[in-house]
Amino acid sequence: MHPILKFAELAYIESQNILPLLRDYTNPHACIARMVKKGELIRLKNGFFVIKDKIEKTRVPFEQIANLLYGPSYLSFEWALSYYGMIPEGVYVVTSAVAGRSKSFTTPLGTFDYFGLSHFRYAVGIDQQENITGRFLIATPEKALADLIHLKSRHLESRDLLVDLVEGRRIDGEVLKKLNKNHLLEIAEKYNSKTVFNLINALGLL
Repeated sequence: MHPILKFAELAYIESQNILPLLRDYTNPHACIARMVKKGELIRLKNGFFVIKDKIEKTRVPFEQIANLLYGPSYLSFEWALSYYGMIPEGVYVVTSAVAGRSKSFTTPLGTFDYFGLSHFRYAVGIDQQENITGRFLIATPEKALADLIHLKSRHLESRDLLVDLVEGRRIDGEVLKKLNKNHLLEIAEKYNSKTVFNLINALGLL
């Protein structure tokens, strides 16, 4: 591993943080390119890298990378529901909501999908969490579910929506009962979405 990478505190790094450390090199950008070619740096997009040696020693910081790769964004949809233990299946695509255009990044670490939300829908229900690799922004359980049904179940009425959640997505009814109804109402009002109001009505059927 190149000596300068040993001084990096985090597993991910941007060009703007590497270049000052390479000021004694004739061509700092060429030096970065060589580190990528050698496999010391894994390029996720132009100017944003993961240090291979550091992710081999600890878990891949998917959550932090997702927040930084494209934004402003927060983790949501299936990834967030899996993080909270609300869906039983493993999730292999890191899913986020973004205050901008939808976009997808296919990287050596996996796929990072971003789904655009309008500003007033984006701004409610964001929480800060922390794990062994640092802090990150993620939807609350209620917001992650609202984001998901807004994206994928928009035209379902309450009863059909409940069937979709419990049987189709295999979310335990007891888990749904524990959701914060007041928070869901706040989200529904900000969303101005019939589907999210249908979600509240669906939970009343449990």
